[in-house]
Amino acid sequence: MSDKFLQFLGLAQRAGAVVSGTMACTEALKKGKVSLLVVAEDTEPKSAALYRQMAESKSIPYLTIFSQAALGHAIGKSRRALVVINDANFARRLQELSLNIGGGPTCPKLESLS
Repeated sequence: MSDKFLQFLGLAQRAGAVVSGTMACTEALKKGKVSLLVVAEDTEPKSAALYRQMAESKSIPYLTIFSQAALGHAIGKSRRALVVINDANFARRLQELSLNIGGGPTCPKLESLS
């Protein structure tokens, strides 16, 4: 199932629904133009907590899943600690796929996306 998540993340990238990199993700989060935040499991804990707080403050769902290397590889880039999905349909499907691999959504807004 993890392959399906990563493949779908790659599809979202090719469709232009992904923003990656710390600066770009921070800007997208500040503007609230985010449907889902994906934080790599091996992101430095203080940084991960900061981005999760930013997401929670705007009621943006987030996942903590996969390594930086896996996320980067899935979207055809180098290691990525953060990936933002800016399309609600892609975000919803990624959340569904994450439930099958144990990443699980971790924000109360998930119900409102269903």
